[in-house]
Formats: sequence, structure tokens, C-alpha cells
Amino acid sequence: MRFTAVLLRQHIGFHFKKHWIIQGKRVPAETGAVAELAARGIPVVDPNELTKKKREFVRMELVGQLPPEVKRDQHHPLYKSEPCYLFSDRNVLLEGVKQAQVLLNTVVYDELPLKLEERLEITKIPTQLDRSMQKSVLAALVFDAEQVKTAIVKDPERPAFRLPRNYGISDERRNQLLLSKLLIHCERFAGKSVTSMRKVISNTSFVVPITRNHHERIQISLKADTFITSSVPIKPLDSSVYRPQDLHLPDLFPVKETVTIPITNFYEWQNEYPIARDYKFSHPHTILLHCAPEDVSNLFETPVTDDQREGRALLKAFAVAAARARQLYGDDVKVLPHPITVQAVQTDSKWFHFSIFQLNTLALDGDGAAESRNLWFRKPKMDLYSECGYLVGKPTLRDYNKNVLKHLAVFYGSS
Repeated sequence: MRFTAVLLRQHIGFHFKKHWIIQGKRVPAETGAVAELAARGIPVVDPNELTKKKREFVRMELVGQLPPEVKRDQHHPLYKSEPCYLFSDRNVLLEGVKQAQVLLNTVVYDELPLKLEERLEITKIPTQLDRSMQKSVLAALVFDAEQVKTAIVKDPERPAFRLPRNYGISDERRNQLLLSKLLIHCERFAGKSVTSMRKVISNTSFVVPITRNHHERIQISLKADTFITSSVPIKPLDSSVYRPQDLHLPDLFPVKETVTIPITNFYEWQNEYPIARDYKFSHPHTILLHCAPEDVSNLFETPVTDDQREGRALLKAFAVAAARARQLYGDDVKVLPHPITVQAVQTDSKWFHFSIFQLNTLALDGDGAAESRNLWFRKPKMDLYSECGYLVGKPTLRDYNKNVLKHLAVFYGSS
């Protein structure tokens, strides 16, 4: 004999079910409101007649056949006989920063410029602003109400094993919320005198075509998730202090500088800068980049390294500066009359990487490349926190690093 749960004479589930059936058969009582309104000459209209508009569907008859699908062959409107290496947002370079140096004729300094380091030493974030930023980090990464399937997590020791998907805030939204809150605090710190000279634009695209070895076509088509522009350009660094022509580029032999960049015959050979030349706030200032694990991938499905992520940031900063240089000085410019400086901040909502790129020349190979080179200053990436989330049911932010806000505030106020 198996023991079962003891049920009372009037079971609660049965009672509620019968109660809903009885209540569903009730007829609304007549209140006399319709008759009273009619006596006063006020018309009564069914609300469904006002909310639901009647749509008349007209039957269309197709004459002939649908237009055929455009085939990707020699008759395609974007087909070019000369193939082109196309670098987009999903790509990373195999050799990371070294390959980007050779590709863009750029030397790297593992520190920020001296004037910026001096500003970082004397800059102090107020305690009230620092506490507000900690609350904003929790609001962006923990308290947001979005619940979607998060990115796929893989175990390196079991690459074929599919771990269960979790629900939470997507990486794209985490980065977007965190960067927007960081910018708000930078504006509060800088004051109206600086913020009146800045404009913030989201999801801007840049396209730069370059030619190497007189025949190889390379087109860089990238976007900046947040693009900060300024009414005045950033002052370039003195070439007599930083002498890039005295430094040597790395040797990639036997690897070619275009390795792992996809090649195609379908492209549009053009230069694209998203802001008109005569606009007051058209000068590039700072780009903020998202770099979640699912945003980029290697061509051979190997894990993306930190060096490859930094090379991606270098290419994006070059794309912004080069597109602006072509807009100002034409498509045939080589050595720029006035260098263009762009600051770049890359993050995955936990670590932050700060760098500065200065475009001196668009002569990327040949004899003119050795006379002048581009500059890229970078700092090791720093973590904003060690852990942020719910621990034992309590929202927790551990090891908050206030240097991230200080660096971004100095970048925002630089001119």
C-alpha cells in the first residue's frame, strides 16, 4: 500500500477551478449608464471601433516572374578584376601588434606620452565622484533588467562539450551601459568648458583603401562603437622628441603582412569618414571600442590573444585618422602637412586598454616609408574590478580600480 497526500473534503485546487468556472458565467449587470447618456444626447460608441482600424486588403497579381537573384560573378555590380584584402570588425591579425606595425608603418612605445603621464600624476578624482562611479558600475553590470541568453562559454580542456546557457545581461549592453556612465562622470569632472567642445556619436563606420607594393589592394572597413569628436584637433607630438624614423619595424619573415586577412573581388573602393568636413565638431578625438569574446575570432578558430586585441585597436585608430586625412588632404596624400592624433580605449567591461595613435604618413611601404613613420603609445591593460555580481545573494563589487576613471577623464580632457 502506498501512502498518498491527505486531501480535505474541499480541496483548494478543485475549489479555485470551480470558482473560476462559476465566475466566468456571470452576466454583467445593467448599471443604467447607457440610458442616462442617451437621455442627455451623448452618443455611446464601442471602443473597439475606435482602436481597431479597418484595413482593406487589395489583392495584387504579379505579372511575369520575380527578378532573378544577383549572382556573385563577373556581372555583379561590385565585382572588380583586382582582388582586395578586406579587414573588417570580425577579423584579427595573426601576429597581432607586430603585423599591424609592418602593415601600417608604425612604431610602438610601451608608455603614454610624457605630458599625459604628468597630467595623470596630478589628477585626483573627488571622493564623491568616485563613489558615484562605483554605484554606476553595479547599476550597469548587475542591476540592469535585460535577461537574454549570454555568450557561449567553452571549457578549453573539453572543447566539444556544450555547457548550459545562462540568462543575464548581454556583453554588448554591458559595455554600452558602462562606457556611457564613464563618459557621464568624465563630463562631470571636466566641466562645461570642456564638454561644450565635445560631441559623442555611436556606431560610426570608417572605410580606408590603401595600396601596398604598387598593386596589392587592402581596404580597412571598421566601426567605432562610441566616437568622441572635438571642435579643435589634438595637438600632435613633437617629432624631435619622439624620433620614429630611428626605430626599426619588426621582421615577420616568413609570414606576410597580409596573412589571415580575407581576400575578395566584391568590394567598393572608396574612402568614408562619417562627418562632413565643414562641421564644427568634425575633428576626431577619442574612440571607445567593445571587445567581447564573441566580437572577434581567428580565421583558424584558435583563441584570440591579448596581443591580437591590441593590434585590432591599433588598426581602428589608424582607420579613423586615415579616413580624416584623406578627407582633408585628398586621396593621394602621403606625408601629412599636420599629423592627426586619435585616442583609443578598448574594453570588455572588465579590463581597459588605453592607447594613442598619431598618423604622420600614409606612405606605408617603399622608400618614403623609412623617412617618416606613425606613432602608437600604449599602456598595459588594467582591470576595473576583480569581481562584480551577486555573491551569496548580495550585489558585490570587489577591488574597484579608480585609475580607470582617472585615465579616461584625462583622455577626455586632452587637447
